[in-house]
Amino acid sequence: MSDFQKQIEDIEKEIRETPYHKGTEHHIGILRARLSRIKDKVLDSQVRAKGGGGRVGYSVKHQGDATIVLVGPPSVGKSTLLNALTNAQSKVAPYSFTTVSVIPGMMNFRNAKIQILDVPGLIEGAEVGRGRGKEVLSVVRGCDLLVIITEVGKENAIERIKNALEKNGIRIDKKKPDIKIDKKLQGGLEIHSNIRQSIDKETVKEIVMEMGIKNADVTIKEKITMENLFDSLSRNRVYIPSISVINKSDLSVDKPNTDHLSLDTIFISAETGLNLDKLRGLIWQKLNFITVYLVKEISGTGSFFICLCC
Repeated sequence: MSDFQKQIEDIEKEIRETPYHKGTEHHIGILRARLSRIKDKVLDSQVRAKGGGGRVGYSVKHQGDATIVLVGPPSVGKSTLLNALTNAQSKVAPYSFTTVSVIPGMMNFRNAKIQILDVPGLIEGAEVGRGRGKEVLSVVRGCDLLVIITEVGKENAIERIKNALEKNGIRIDKKKPDIKIDKKLQGGLEIHSNIRQSIDKETVKEIVMEMGIKNADVTIKEKITMENLFDSLSRNRVYIPSISVINKSDLSVDKPNTDHLSLDTIFISAETGLNLDKLRGLIWQKLNFITVYLVKEISGTGSFFICLCC
């Protein structure tokens, strides 16, 4: 067991054994900040080792106008979907782990070139490296949109995947907390907020110091939780929109389990083409593309009409 892992387990044990009430809120906040800082160190080392972070992945060149990643359990039809949406030829077979590397394809839609990456299926424990999990997560960190795909009867896999991504600093369908941190050379910490917070300023200050910042002006522009504060103080958080896809809908005669599914969930069949046009449109929408049409010069005026279509 590494020193970091031992520290993480000790802190988690202390948090579990500490009763939560007003008198312990400050202490637990400091413990959670310490836990977040140590986990960040572990995650930073993993990201550096696997080449993740701001790039698409350790072995895939970013091409086109945007990059999306197909992520899901093994053998739910990711490769079939990639082949249906793009010009790729990802191997398809009725057994798990058909895809063992990253397979790229390009989808042309409304004059945009959208790179789609098919990655190995995520299995239980992917967040700690099982089944090439760390490599897959490094690819996910650099994408513009995540398509989480499973099949009818395995709808709960979507929530499990989102939880695994959360543990690796990947925030799905969330916005970055509106917290501004202006570091300075001296003067200590000043906490500013015009909004009544559930966390007192002294606790915020102690958490910021625990995360390694000693001199700064911290301006909080919205109501926050401790998780929001930890995220804003961490360098390795990424915020990615997502679409949830339930594949093989044509094979099911039972009503699918839609509990806990988001509004951006679409039922498709990559094999028959069911709802693939709808999926293409939703991908376009979630990427926030804007089409610009330039009209020829108005005769003799030197002016042009420009039409913007979202």
